Amino acid sequence: MPPLFNAHSHLPRVGAQEDPLLRRDYRRVVCGTCEADWKAVLAHAASHGQVIPMLGLHPWFVEEAAPGWASRLETLLRSTPAGVGECGLDFARRAADRMGQESAFRAQLRLARTLHRPIAMHVVKAWGSLLDLLREEGVPPAGALVHAYSGSPEMARELQALGVFLSFSGDLMKPDRPGVRESLRAVAPGHLLLETDGAGDLERVFEAAAGLRGTSVADLELLTWDNGGRCFRELMA
Repeated sequence: MPPLFNAHSHLPRVGAQEDPLLRRDYRRVVCGTCEADWKAVLAHAASHGQVIPMLGLHPWFVEEAAPGWASRLETLLRSTPAGVGECGLDFARRAADRMGQESAFRAQLRLARTLHRPIAMHVVKAWGSLLDLLREEGVPPAGALVHAYSGSPEMARELQALGVFLSFSGDLMKPDRPGVRESLRAVAPGHLLLETDGAGDLERVFEAAAGLRGTSVADLELLTWDNGGRCFRELMA
């Protein structure tokens, strides 16, 4: 069977059954979202050889982050092969601390660039700000993706022109998300990734995406395996 690449997931729930995909050649990116789970992500990766660990501060948790979090994150990243993320911008809530999120995201973009690590970005209703920051700071050359992509096909083209990979989750199967399906069809083959976001069935995501793009599941598995290897090349053994 072709290998599988899951571009974005999280720590498994306590007591969760072993992933049946472990019987295949399988790589899974596991992201931390706050300082409280960084060491758990590293421990999970140490005991599961298929896991690619990422450590970051999610925009949801910026306001509650303890002072000095960025320095502690840098220390951990310098001592272990892990990427940066999940981080980014989420302006869905009217009360979102936009300045705080932008500052935290900028710090993590700089870390990824300085340490030559890939970065996983969460973006919701903040596409203009994302582009501004990426153009100001530069896209980290070791690899960058927007996970659970929900932007327009036009935004997808702008991000691809900057070298950013776009990953799609099980949202593409939801009846009320036609825009996600439209964007999936529009993404260039060399920039496409797929994911579970921690809770979905990866094989179902592949089946749905293959149908929408008019290709076979096997060909899509090989394509995203190759793209995952390019996006996360610094962390792939």
